[in-house]
Amino acid sequence: MDAIDRRRFLVRSGLALSAAVLSPEIFPLSQAAALAEPTKSSDWQAVRDQFPLSRDLIHLAGFFLASHPTPVREAIERHRAGLDADPIGYWLGHEKKQEAAVLQAAAGYLGVDPTEIALTDSTTMGLGLLYGGLMLKGGQEILTTTHDHYSTETSLRLRAERTSATVRRIALYDDLRRITRENIVQTLVKEIRPQTRIVAVTWVHSSTGLKLPIAEMARAIQQLNTSRAEEARVIFCVDGVHALGVEDFRLSEVGCDFLIAGTHKWMFGPRGTGLVW
Repeated sequence: MDAIDRRRFLVRSGLALSAAVLSPEIFPLSQAAALAEPTKSSDWQAVRDQFPLSRDLIHLAGFFLASHPTPVREAIERHRAGLDADPIGYWLGHEKKQEAAVLQAAAGYLGVDPTEIALTDSTTMGLGLLYGGLMLKGGQEILTTTHDHYSTETSLRLRAERTSATVRRIALYDDLRRITRENIVQTLVKEIRPQTRIVAVTWVHSSTGLKLPIAEMARAIQQLNTSRAEEARVIFCVDGVHALGVEDFRLSEVGCDFLIAGTHKWMFGPRGTGLVW
């Protein structure tokens, strides 16, 4: 790639799947939706019973790895049995259909086109793939914060070393008790320089639980970009792992250029799953 193009970013899926596989005529949206249909439960106890969590403990680690609810456990066992019985036959018979189903379900949930989504194994993989592939020039900078996960920090540092770009880390606030949404946005905008090419942030900070006003930040960046050439526009990248499955949003309303997230936390997905939009 000669330039960054968020519309053609590919991992092992998205446009790598043929248009025919994702076509509604071949794989109807209704079928994909049916595969992703949530379990209907009438009371909280019925919800709790979906999870085989020990009743001897109070579990507060959903931010780390989620316990698998019944539908996920059953799907894992079904696919495991098929792969054990006939590894190559099961793979060839199900790979494209099942990957298309996942992409269709994710696209419906996020309100985007399925060809814009890449499937990964984790947030960390998504961060590494995205930041490791961005084209940067010497003299350009990556602006990030002191509140981000070390996976972001490491991926950005390695990319800067390979491209002669620089990484600058800023604090978006000094005191959690006194911050406002407006102050966070103002602090970010003030720190964006003419050489800033990438802004990388985390939507919800796992260290404190603070939720950034991502949509407001995106609008401020878009306003700055109106006076910039395409090759100099600020690209807004968001680690959304602790927002996916928690926040009620459509990506068209968020305004970022990339969203990276794992789905084995708040989405209760199988361990080892994630996505990049």
